[in-house]
Amino acid sequence: MHGMSGADYCLTAKEGRTLDVFRRPQLMVILPGFFLGLISPLMLEQLPSPWLLGVLSLLIPVVWLKGPDNRLLAAGLTGLVWAVLVHHLVLHERLPDRLDQQTLSIEGRIAGLPEATLTGWRFQLADARIVDTGESLPFMRVHWYAGEPVLQGEYWRFEARVRRPRGMSNPGAFDYEAWLYAQGIGALGSIRSGQRLDGMRYGGVDGMRSHIRDRLLQALGATPGTERLLALIVGDRSVLSREDWQVLQATGTSHLMVISGLHVGLFAAAVFGLVTLAGRLGILHLPFARIWLAAPLAIFAAAIYAALAGFAVPTQRALLMVAMVLLARLLYRQPGPWFFWLLAMCLVVMINPAAPLLAGFWLSFMAVGLLVFGMAGRLDQRGLWWRWGRAQWVIFIGLWPWLLLWGMPGSLIAPLVNILAIPFVSLLVVPAALLGTLLELVLGVPWLLWFAAQLLDGLFLALEQAASLHVPTYLAFPGWINWLLGVAGILALLSPLSRLLWLPALACVPVLLAAPQPRPVEGEFWVTVLDVGQGLSVLVQTRQHALLYDAGARLSSGFDLGEAVVHPALVSLGVTDLDRLLVSHADNDHAGGAQAIIRHMPVGRVVAGQIEDQSPQLQAIACQPGESWSWNAVTFEIIYSAPAPAPANERSCVLRVTTGDSGVLLTGDVGIRGEYQMLAHDLSANLLLAPHHGSRTSSSYALIRAVDPNWVVFSAGHRNRFNHPHPNVVARYRELAVEPVYTSRAGAVRFVFDKDHGGRRDWSWRDSARRFWHE
Repeated sequence: MHGMSGADYCLTAKEGRTLDVFRRPQLMVILPGFFLGLISPLMLEQLPSPWLLGVLSLLIPVVWLKGPDNRLLAAGLTGLVWAVLVHHLVLHERLPDRLDQQTLSIEGRIAGLPEATLTGWRFQLADARIVDTGESLPFMRVHWYAGEPVLQGEYWRFEARVRRPRGMSNPGAFDYEAWLYAQGIGALGSIRSGQRLDGMRYGGVDGMRSHIRDRLLQALGATPGTERLLALIVGDRSVLSREDWQVLQATGTSHLMVISGLHVGLFAAAVFGLVTLAGRLGILHLPFARIWLAAPLAIFAAAIYAALAGFAVPTQRALLMVAMVLLARLLYRQPGPWFFWLLAMCLVVMINPAAPLLAGFWLSFMAVGLLVFGMAGRLDQRGLWWRWGRAQWVIFIGLWPWLLLWGMPGSLIAPLVNILAIPFVSLLVVPAALLGTLLELVLGVPWLLWFAAQLLDGLFLALEQAASLHVPTYLAFPGWINWLLGVAGILALLSPLSRLLWLPALACVPVLLAAPQPRPVEGEFWVTVLDVGQGLSVLVQTRQHALLYDAGARLSSGFDLGEAVVHPALVSLGVTDLDRLLVSHADNDHAGGAQAIIRHMPVGRVVAGQIEDQSPQLQAIACQPGESWSWNAVTFEIIYSAPAPAPANERSCVLRVTTGDSGVLLTGDVGIRGEYQMLAHDLSANLLLAPHHGSRTSSSYALIRAVDPNWVVFSAGHRNRFNHPHPNVVARYRELAVEPVYTSRAGAVRFVFDKDHGGRRDWSWRDSARRFWHE
C-alpha cells in the first residue's frame, strides 16, 4: 500500500479557494480527455499507421474550433496522436529481427546500478554498438553469468548473445515484455566474456547513485540492515532478498522499503519547513519573502531525492505534485487538488506513454486520488490520530481493486502495521539515513548511518513477527463488471455520503472477492498447458477437481517459476486448491517449482516419479503404474513409470486422462525406450504432450501411431539451447497429420474435451492477450 507525501496530505487537508483561471470547467474536461487519449493505445493489438496519425492531426483543430462541447474529443485525439507517435519511435529502437539470437562483439557503457545475482551480474547497457560495423544498439538489459564485478559508468567490450525482448505468456502472471517496454529496454543479452576498456567513471544521476552506494557499503561494512538501508537511500531494490519481499508483502509495507512518493514529499516538506522556520527565527535575513527561497530549495531537494530512486513512477508523481503545489503558491494560485492530480498523471504519461503498464503508476496515483476523495471535508472534524487512522483505512480498502487488477497479494494486517511503521520509517529511519549519508559524504562520520541501519533492522524483526501471523491473500480477478461494481461500492463507502449509501455500497464490495470462473460440466475436462519456458506444467480440471502435472523449474538465479508463473496462473484460473500434484520426475524443469506450489496453496496429495530424488518437503508418495481413479466421470490412469535403476527421464510418471473416446496423454520426459514399453497399453488420445519437449530421442513413429493425436504440444523455451523441438521430430508429427502447438509461440494454451464431441482448442493466451509491444 502506498502512503501519502507531505504535499499530498496538505492538498487533502485544505483546498481553499481557486481562481477562475484554474476553475474553468473546460480545463477539468480537457485533462481527463487528454489522459484517456494518452492511455488508449495500450489496448491495441497493432498501432495505427503513421498516415492515419497525419489525418487525425489535421482533424484536431477542426474539432476544437467547433466549440466547447467538442473539446473533450479534441483533447482525446491529441493525447492519442502523441502517444502513438512516441510508441512508434520506441518500437523502432528495438533490436532488429536480423540480429535476434546473434552472438556479437559489442561495446557499451554500464548504466544504472549493477545488480549482483546468485549466478553473476545483471545490469543495463547504454550507448551500445557493434564493434565490427559500428551499428548502434538499443538500451539493453544483460546478464553476465559468473562474470566480473562491473561499476556504473565503465566502458566495456563484451562477447554477447543478443535477443529481442520476449517473455512467457500466461493468465495472471507478470507480463515481462510489458515491463521491459515500459522501462525502454529494446534488447536482452547474455554475456559470454568481457574486457574493461578503461577505468573511467561517468557522472550524472546514475554516477551519483553508484558513488553514494559504494561509500555507504564501505562505511557500514557488515552492519545488520545495511542492504535494506541502501533501498531507502538510493532506491536499490536489488539488495532486498526474496525473504525480505515476502515479509513486506505479508505486512503491506513494500512501499516503505524503497524511495517512494511518501519519502520524497516528506523530504521536500522538511526542507520547506526548515527554511521557513529559519526565517521566522531571524537566522535568515532575506530582502524578499521567505517562500521565494523555501519553495525552490524544497523542489530542488525533492528532485535530488527522486533522482536517487532513478525517477521511478511514484517519485515522478510526488516530484511533479510537490513542484506544482509550491509553484502555485509562488504565483498566489490555489487550484484544487484534482487539478494537480490530473495534471501530474498527464505529464508522467506524456513523458513515457508506456508508464501505465507498470503497477506502480496506478497504485501511486490511485493512493493519492483516494486520499483526496476519502479525506475531503473531514480533516477539520476530528483529531490527528483519527485522521491518521482514517487515511490508512482509505488506502487499505481503496487499493484492493487495483491489487486485484495487477494480480498482487493483499495484506489484511496492513492498516494496523502501517499505522506504526509509516511514522517509524518516515520520521526516524529516513531522516537518520539521509542526515547520516550527508555526514558520511562530507565528514566521513558513519555513526548516524549505523543508528539508521539498527533502527531498520529492528523494524524488520517486528515485521517478520507480524508476517508470521498472516499469509498474503491472493485472489483472482473477478471480471470487469464485478470489478467496476466493487470500485463503485468502495468509492461510495469512502465518500462523504457514506452514511446514506452504506447499504448499497456494502452490497457491491463483496463482488470483488467473488471471481466466478467457468468450470467444466460433468463428464468434461479441461487441459491448460502453461508457458514455463524450457519446462512443463499442465493443469487438468474437471467439474469439482484439479490436478497439476509438473510445476516448472526453479532457476539457479533464484527465480522460481512455480511461484512467479504457475501459482499466479492457477489463481487467475480460479483454482484455490489442488486435489493432486503429480510430479513426473525429479528433473528441475519439471519438479523445481513444486515446493512453491505446496507453500502457496493446499494440495490434497503429492505423487511423484523418481521418488527417492524428490525434495523431502514435498512429502510425495511414489508413482504407481496401473493406479487409476475417476473424478466427475473423467478417468485418470497412470500408464507407466520405469523402476530404478532406469535413467531419470525413463522414470517419468506418464498419465492418461480420458472421457468417452476423448483423452490426453501426459508423458514427462520419457524416451523411446519407455515409449515402446508403453505400447502394450491403450494410448489413444486427442492431445499428446510431446515427450521430453520434442527431443530427437523421443516421439517415435510407434508412439505417434499408437496415440493417433490431433494435436501435439511442445512445451519448450523460445529458441532454447537444446534445439527443442528437433526439426526431425516436428516433421514426423506433420507427416502423420498431427498439428503441432508450441507454448513458446502460443503462450499458455487450453484444450477442452468431452465424451460426446471429442476435443477442441479453446484459446492461446498470447493471441488472447496480445498487444502491440508483444513479439
